[in-house]
Amino acid sequence: MVTDEGRVVEEWRQEGKSMVIRTPRWSDLEGYTALQKALYDEKVMVGPRNAPPDANLRTGGDLLGKRLTNMASRVGVSLLAEADGRIVAEGTLTPTDGDGFIMLNLLILKDYHTEETGRRLMRALEEETRRLGKRRTCLTVWSANTPAYTLYTSLGYRDIVRLPDWVRSDLVPEGVCDLVWMMKDLRPLER
Repeated sequence: MVTDEGRVVEEWRQEGKSMVIRTPRWSDLEGYTALQKALYDEKVMVGPRNAPPDANLRTGGDLLGKRLTNMASRVGVSLLAEADGRIVAEGTLTPTDGDGFIMLNLLILKDYHTEETGRRLMRALEEETRRLGKRRTCLTVWSANTPAYTLYTSLGYRDIVRLPDWVRSDLVPEGVCDLVWMMKDLRPLER
């Protein structure tokens, strides 16, 4: 079986660091698990959070295994962003029951919440969406996560549903916020 593990999508320099966006591979297990733990510790506004505070290689392996299985089955994609070899962000495309769309998820460590990292990862995910033959991406964002919402709208995502007071979490300053579903129609790949 031919797999897509470790395929480099983009490389650049940012704030003196060597940045790479690529697909994951099994040898990423320790770094991937460390990312999931760090995201939990940073209280990233996403739910449910991927890894519990006691995450270990088994927990990380379960998550990474799902990502790699989706990629091998050609129904989803996972992209990792690295800074000087350390995994600092993950973007995923997961299959849905909808015929022409796929769900997008983006998780970035706080130190890398630069517009450049997020934009590059989002653009790469959109290209992967097209490569999978999908016409649109959907995502959810907490209304309290203003930086993420601003990034998505600046890239052309639009609200399709807003569920008032849907999210109840200690991660939200007021304890409650809206869950916003967003969508973007994508043009097909140029042939």
